[in-house]
Amino acid sequence: MQRLFTAGLLIFLAGFGLLLVGAASQGGSSAGGVVFIGPFPIAFGSGPGGQNLALLSVVIGAVMVGMMVLWGWRYFGR
Repeated sequence: MQRLFTAGLLIFLAGFGLLLVGAASQGGSSAGGVVFIGPFPIAFGSGPGGQNLALLSVVIGAVMVGMMVLWGWRYFGR
């Protein structure tokens, strides 16, 4: 369990570092994301590519929710 936590933390920090380097080298940046409040997604985005990033966040979030539902059905019964 400790190794999995360490691996996740290192991946997170590497991604954050790549974001910082990319934002500093281009001058302008885009941001997008999604927040799930219950079953309702709230998508947001800013910058030239913000809409595409928000859409990508919604798709990834929906896939993750679907995977969790399937995982629950498999391990805890239907």
